[in-house]
Amino acid sequence: MRVPIQWLRECIELEEDARTVAELLTNLGLEVEAVATVAPGATGVVAARIEAVEPHPEAADLKVCRVDAGPRAGRLTVVTGAPNARPGMAVAMALPGAVLPDGTTIGVREVRGLASQGMMCSLAELGLGDQPADREGLADLAALAGDPAAVPSAGTDLAEWLGWRDEVLELSLTPNYASHCQSILGVARELAAATGRRWRYPGEHGAGGPGEEEPSGPGTGRTDEPAPGSSQPVTDAPGAAAPAEAALGGPWPVRVRVADPEGCGLYVARVLVDVRAGGSPLWVRRRLVAAGLRPIDRIVDVTNYVMLEMGQPLHAFDGDAIADRTVIVRSAMAGEVLVTLDGRERVLEPRDLVIADARRAIGLAGVMGGANSAITPATRVVLLESAWFDPRRVRVTARRHGLLSEAAQRFEKGVDPAAVERASARAMALLAAVGAGRPLPGAAVVRTRRFPPRRLPWRPQRLRQWLGVDLDDATLAGSLQRLGFRVDAAAGAVDVPSYRTDIEGEVDLAEEVGRVYGLDRIPAELPAGRPAGDEVSPRLRLTWQAREALAQAGAQEVVSWAFTRPQAWDALRLPPDHPWRRAIPLLHPLAEEHSLLRTTLLPGLLDVLAYNARRQQPGALVYEVGAVFVPEALPLADLPEEPVRIGVAGYGELGGLHWAEPGRPVDFFTVKGVVEALLEQLGVDAAAVGWERTDEPWLHPGRAAVLEVDGRRVGWLGELHPRVAAAWDLGERPVAAELDLEALLPAVRPVPTYRPIPRFPAIRRDIAVLAPGDLPAATIAGRIRQAAGPLLEAVRLFDRYTGKPVPEGQVSLAFALVYRAADRTLTDAEVDRVHQRVREALAGMGLTLRS
Repeated sequence: MRVPIQWLRECIELEEDARTVAELLTNLGLEVEAVATVAPGATGVVAARIEAVEPHPEAADLKVCRVDAGPRAGRLTVVTGAPNARPGMAVAMALPGAVLPDGTTIGVREVRGLASQGMMCSLAELGLGDQPADREGLADLAALAGDPAAVPSAGTDLAEWLGWRDEVLELSLTPNYASHCQSILGVARELAAATGRRWRYPGEHGAGGPGEEEPSGPGTGRTDEPAPGSSQPVTDAPGAAAPAEAALGGPWPVRVRVADPEGCGLYVARVLVDVRAGGSPLWVRRRLVAAGLRPIDRIVDVTNYVMLEMGQPLHAFDGDAIADRTVIVRSAMAGEVLVTLDGRERVLEPRDLVIADARRAIGLAGVMGGANSAITPATRVVLLESAWFDPRRVRVTARRHGLLSEAAQRFEKGVDPAAVERASARAMALLAAVGAGRPLPGAAVVRTRRFPPRRLPWRPQRLRQWLGVDLDDATLAGSLQRLGFRVDAAAGAVDVPSYRTDIEGEVDLAEEVGRVYGLDRIPAELPAGRPAGDEVSPRLRLTWQAREALAQAGAQEVVSWAFTRPQAWDALRLPPDHPWRRAIPLLHPLAEEHSLLRTTLLPGLLDVLAYNARRQQPGALVYEVGAVFVPEALPLADLPEEPVRIGVAGYGELGGLHWAEPGRPVDFFTVKGVVEALLEQLGVDAAAVGWERTDEPWLHPGRAAVLEVDGRRVGWLGELHPRVAAAWDLGERPVAAELDLEALLPAVRPVPTYRPIPRFPAIRRDIAVLAPGDLPAATIAGRIRQAAGPLLEAVRLFDRYTGKPVPEGQVSLAFALVYRAADRTLTDAEVDRVHQRVREALAGMGLTLRS
């Protein structure tokens, strides 16, 4: 948010410079990103006067102007195509070498045989507008100033006059400040709390002039009382089902009806007649540009001006486009269609709140107006809307239609109900001041709800405990009062200002006191008391251990989106009834590819691999530890389970650590080794681990396995099916695995078991067998452990061979067996007896012994 300092001074007396003001706001918790000027690099533009205009001898659409640019630049010859160039006109002249706000550098250039010594500027080139009318002709300085006598003399540098040197604070508003600081007035209130000075409403003694001072406090009056000159509601039934109505008489009568009182708590309609099209004067344009908005026309500029100034969005309708001069605030009808001001056709739903006339919808309430009631150059009557709309309704509608307008952003955070009528009156005064038309007296005001002051308990001792500072009651109360709160110590209550929609509980009051007292003055001390015991859950500790183990195994951690897309299920070749397809859809996804909550980590991991592959990375090995979302059924009847999964994926080849180390492929056995290293680090008993073939649809048939621990399935591993790999453009043989941390938890030893270094030597015996090609080596290793008994310390597969002389369909497997006893040195005879039992057990499996 951009806050012009000069505009801010209209709402509070400021003696400090911009950087001091920025420091004051920062100390209150508002982040000031920078102190800047409106057009920092712009220079070399002066006031000038056209003395003569002649046709260009070589081009009928060009003119040659003799321009008086002041004593220093003298008289210049300028070629222009502007249709409004005329003798005596005061213009903005960019001298040779000038730099415009958009960074364009102006020089002397030849135009159809004549040298043009600089350029006379349009409003768009001066950064004061971007409408077609602002680009077509020259900026008329007299019309812009509103008074020919206010135009600077020829040769005067226009940087200050055009507002290019105006200082601006660039604020980064966090959500807790966005509700009450998203306006000039809101920032002024904060500065009043920081300095102890009074803030004031702008323009109460005339448009653009200084306002009447009001003590720093709520100062907002009661919103359940009509404003002076407003009409009384025909029906004022807060909370009642019957619609409330109000009428405005006079030369252009209008009737307002709120048929959805839950969606609209307050609606104010005023009428402007004898409307005259045209651009805004310089002072309005300067402030809008400084605040980051582009001028459009008088009507729109004033509504934007008041929104920036007071935080209250307004909307202007073409009065003659409103059927029967009747405005209805209602819920949309199913299938109702509205073309919004951006030209897009919107299909509405009943939960959308709309502004309608007697026949059709003419706007999305609080979001965007309709094209069928837009202001045009032919508009002669304007109906001005100021309202309080339910923040939730606005938020849902804006998100569903993808319309994050300035108005919607303010309404969905909650606007000040006390500012609705005041902002409407302020806008009418400004419209009259800029010559946009004639305001009719009075307003049609409809209230369907009361906005009584919100009350919180006043418990000073509780505030002291939260702050950790022993402040007396007077200091606590004074801090809150400087921010506009009313403290009634006798009643034990605090009244919250109507503009502080972010305040919800007592703890918020403690934060407000801390901001005014100075967060930097609160001592940094650890809380007293005994330290809590180790309360880390086994589940959380296991995730930490898993991350560390996977990183040690050479994988890199990634964090992917918790969302996925419906197309992922088809890409993974999942059948229609697969559990992964039962994913929770989001009501308002940011994009189609993020429209479902994930039920597996696999699509996110494959997206990461694909991202790297598209950037010519030769290989990658990544892992993620994160939650998935598993509903009991759809549509949701209860909250889903959120089990934690451990995912690993890789493709290609990983380079060596140095030039002498060759790269290693990322294949099935690479990822299997990573998973087994993880299980070992977690203390899972190797004897409890088993691998079985599987035929999951997303995995390659014959190159996939499920992982079982103590007979329970805890995960899967395998090469991706070629069609799945092709769907992610991953080339040949990418590999993935996913483990269920919840299922793995019972087998984990959270504390490593100490085992002393062996005192007695080990004896190694090797054994080789011919086995069927489809018999897992893990099955053979498990039979070896069973037959060998407690003297077998370890068994490891160290060789696998196929080809001659091994018969076709079989494989030669060689295992190393390590025998050791903890209390003695084993003899050869003891080892021979055990080893013989192993040989006999393998022969009993039908295997052929080769050694």
